[in-house]
Amino acid sequence: MRKKISQKKLDYILEKARFSNVAKSCRRFLFNYLAESMEQRGYFHVDRMYGAGSGVLLKYKDKFFVLTAKHVLKNNLHGEFQNESPFWIPVKFKPKWETLYDFMFPHLIWNIGELMPIVDCDIVLSDICLVELFEPKKYHFPDHYIEIKNINSVLSKKEFYEGQFLLISGYPFEKNHFDFPLVSEKYTHSTIIHRQTIPGILIKPDDIGYISFQLTDGDFQHENLDGMSGGVVYNVMPKANQIRLAGIAITAGNNICRFIPSYLFIDAILDYQNASYKIIDPIINKPLSLERLWMIQEDYLREFDPKFKSTASKNSNN
Repeated sequence: MRKKISQKKLDYILEKARFSNVAKSCRRFLFNYLAESMEQRGYFHVDRMYGAGSGVLLKYKDKFFVLTAKHVLKNNLHGEFQNESPFWIPVKFKPKWETLYDFMFPHLIWNIGELMPIVDCDIVLSDICLVELFEPKKYHFPDHYIEIKNINSVLSKKEFYEGQFLLISGYPFEKNHFDFPLVSEKYTHSTIIHRQTIPGILIKPDDIGYISFQLTDGDFQHENLDGMSGGVVYNVMPKANQIRLAGIAITAGNNICRFIPSYLFIDAILDYQNASYKIIDPIINKPLSLERLWMIQEDYLREFDPKFKSTASKNSNN
């Protein structure tokens, strides 16, 4: 006979899951607008940040990606990309705002929705994409992400069941809005990074099912959850290292969340290079010269590497 778990113990397990590595792999999208292009202005300058949306930071074959719902990008970008870096991803789970190196920048969108299986369900399975990011720098490396190695890196189909506890984490716009009053001479607007986590129960009237908040955490409508699309869905286990990616949120409202389960998209991730792609940053077709690359690297090391600073100082004194 299975031992009944106390409410106190359940709350403890849920709290541990909320701060697991999988949960902290969730990232907020920060979209931006430039009043003038880099060519017109002579340098890159963001005039306004805006928008909402969530994604899951992944590492696969030594590359970093953000897995998200395709409509997150479509609803915020409105057509062609306005600049070379139309959205940014915080490097760290608890982001800093000290330098541009505190963000990761996109250069390709892989349309892995093309590789999804055909399944009769209430969500559009093709509403998923994989954003490939530029390689982070040595001293600005992500602290939390999901490493994908094979199909066992995510929750398998047989591990889903009716009544299962699943958590959803993301960045709803109502808790991540922008404030535009003049903050200082240097800053024109501000925002906060507030991750919301909601526990739910898996209901399976069909093969995929949906997550219900009815018995767990109160009344959630679309306006409360707008911005959580693309957010991470994960299971609840007694040990944090047993928690795995269970899916990404697609739509939410009326106290339920519909999501794409991990077992349906893992093959598409593993096979992403067979999908079509769209270039975000054209630098991919205009590689920098070795001299320019070295100058960038040297400037970075001079600013952040203590050993390099020390060596440079000694050389300048000789």
